[in-house]
Amino acid sequence: MNPSVSDTPPPAETRPAKPSLMARFKNLMLEYGPLALVVNYVIFGLVIVGFYAAIEFGFQPSSTGEKAGSWAAAYAASQVVKPLRLAAVFVLTPLIARIPPVARFIERNKHKWSF
Repeated sequence: MNPSVSDTPPPAETRPAKPSLMARFKNLMLEYGPLALVVNYVIFGLVIVGFYAAIEFGFQPSSTGEKAGSWAAAYAASQVVKPLRLAAVFVLTPLIARIPPVARFIERNKHKWSF
């Protein structure tokens, strides 16, 4: 008698470990150089200014200390959405690098930023 189902489990598939976020960001920097940093800082600036504007429209602070508190709250909120910001950097950087003048800049200067 040959049973059609074996009692031994199939061998476990071994997948290579997924690189860490910092390793992926370093690879992005190696490939696109300062463009990745510029995209990162532009997105960060837009997010923090957007949160500040949202906080300001929500209430009207009257003193300088309260304005500083609004900026601190905007910074804290921008840190909460950091994973989404980084995802946007990983998606947008290769798209921006396809723009012909940007692509030419990257090709001309790639040798300068080898880490």
